[in-house]
Amino acid sequence: MEEQDGPGRELNAYERVLAEDRRVVREMLRVSVGGAHAGLAITIFIVALFAAVGGAVGALTVGGAVAFWFAVALIVVVGGGRSGRAAVTRAYLLTFGWASWL
Repeated sequence: MEEQDGPGRELNAYERVLAEDRRVVREMLRVSVGGAHAGLAITIFIVALFAAVGGAVGALTVGGAVAFWFAVALIVVVGGGRSGRAAVTRAYLLTFGWASWL
């Protein structure tokens, strides 16, 4: 009897454990638009706090860093094949989705 390759074959115990581990990690690292909105709100609060404490220079520094991160994320996402609204949404999730993990 020869071994089958491909999607029709049955996974052995090791492969089943790896598949389950990957599923758990994907669920743990999943971000949502609601979490991204919370991340945007927190970022706006932090930029306002820097503006109140450090003046315009601090606010522009933090805001510029976030804008730069969003631009880099958008370039990477567009380079990965997405375009239009899907690219902007993915870049938004990459920039502000960290709040889903709080």
